[in-house]
Amino acid sequence: MIGLAIKNQEVNTEETEGAESKSASKEEKGKAKSESRQIESLEKELDLERAKSSDLANRKRYLQADIANVQRQSDRKVSEVRNQVKLTWILEVLSIKEDLDRAIGIGQKTSEKSTLLDGLMLVSSRIENILKLESVEVIRANVGGRFDPTVHEALAFQESDAEEQGTILAVISPGYLVEGKVIKPAMVEVSRPRERKGIQEPDSLAAQDLGEELEIEETTTRKKS
Repeated sequence: MIGLAIKNQEVNTEETEGAESKSASKEEKGKAKSESRQIESLEKELDLERAKSSDLANRKRYLQADIANVQRQSDRKVSEVRNQVKLTWILEVLSIKEDLDRAIGIGQKTSEKSTLLDGLMLVSSRIENILKLESVEVIRANVGGRFDPTVHEALAFQESDAEEQGTILAVISPGYLVEGKVIKPAMVEVSRPRERKGIQEPDSLAAQDLGEELEIEETTTRKKS
């Protein structure tokens, strides 16, 4: 009897241990599943944050590119305004210098020289030096030279048989360049051939036109045949 009781006790102990082992295994599996779900959730959150970070980085690059474009456009506009102001100022100074040079030319034609003429020449020279500092160059237009439409402007034409067509006959006012760009072309007078009006009777003109038409028609017929 005692042996049977001990045996029963051992069996009960084994069953209890087996139940406890099964319970522990279930808890471990539950914990593992819970941890797996947490890991998956954290990975999803991490992927979402990475996507947000990438989107923010792209937006930052776009904003930086937009800011750079706006800055370039602003710098270009400021440069254009400065150049326009500079050009306007140079043209005004050139106009004053041309008036001075005309007054000097008139004064030099007189037999008497005065201190006023010397003063005008000094002022003109100083203005010329200032213009040189601003990279202003004079466009050379020489009488007898060839007309160049890129740097010259013909204000007047004179018919001439002695001069070749496009010959500069007179320089009305000089032209100027700034950094190689024309800001004021040289105003000149240019020669052109004398018009030769031929005298021809209307009947002869009509006959000539008719003859040309017949010749064209005959040539066309030959080509077709």
